[in-house]
Amino acid sequence: MAIKNTLLIGNGIHRWIKDNPDGGQISWKSALEKMARAARYEVRDIDQKPLTLVFDELLLNCTNLSKTDLQYIAMGATYTGGDQDLNHVISCLAKNILTTNYYSSFANEGCGFAPDHLGFEISTPLFPNISENTFSLFRGRKMRSKTWWNINGSSPTATSLTLGLRQYGRYQNQIAQYLFGSISYSKVKNLRSPLSLPIPNFDFEKSGNPYSWADIFLRDHIDMIGLGMDYSESILWWLLTEKFVLQKKYPKLVGGLTYHHVSVDKITPQEQVKLHMLEDLGVQINQVNAKDYKSGYLTIADTIKPGIVKLLKAKDYKGMYKLSLK
Repeated sequence: MAIKNTLLIGNGIHRWIKDNPDGGQISWKSALEKMARAARYEVRDIDQKPLTLVFDELLLNCTNLSKTDLQYIAMGATYTGGDQDLNHVISCLAKNILTTNYYSSFANEGCGFAPDHLGFEISTPLFPNISENTFSLFRGRKMRSKTWWNINGSSPTATSLTLGLRQYGRYQNQIAQYLFGSISYSKVKNLRSPLSLPIPNFDFEKSGNPYSWADIFLRDHIDMIGLGMDYSESILWWLLTEKFVLQKKYPKLVGGLTYHHVSVDKITPQEQVKLHMLEDLGVQINQVNAKDYKSGYLTIADTIKPGIVKLLKAKDYKGMYKLSLK
């Protein structure tokens, strides 16, 4: 069985947009400050605190705001439509996409539609019998021949947005139970990872049984784009180590991981340590020096799917879609 390629996208692909509360990219720090203002609460030392803990601090101290209120604020504060060309290119780099973003803006762009496309096409859930209000193990959707997964929650279900350390911890526990034990939902019982069976099933899409984004992450070769991999990405750091343990057991069936990093300014000591840590765990680093983030991400796109930028310049959106399926 050939190793498949999957794309993991973070919100960092929009870093080229100025951090502006009136539109464009909003940093998590700015989003948390907006939440604090809405709650009339002052956060001390926000520049030094882990931001996931700042969210929990707001929950604990702002009795006038519920968790759902804060999640709706965060959802609106961090939304960005991004750049149409960049969205089209990034969404055509793989048939299967995992994203930490809460929106599904990559769906239409990756399915061959032109920017002025007026038709209406609805994506469908991969596993309609599994309803997740808090976690997002099975939050996969399909449109045409492509699938994407909102692995940290999605905007239609505000309670699913993974923001605070408490929810990250509970989510990690849910994933661990699925990988090494079993979990149940109201309509589907005793779900367990196909990779944890006595004889692991790496061709799990054909089994007819539900599978999760964690199974895809562990099995496929992952191209990681736009993720800072800081303290808040604790689940991905953990799964990354599980992935390479699995790869040592099944080197011909488990893919690696390439971390694509755009450097516009001089790399900081902290960033260098992070890249070294990833590399020391087994990750391949693709560091691209560029004049700006957008050109850097387009360079990365052509590395993953040679010819994709040429198709974009020709506005051959159907050709981009066909290339994404290869």
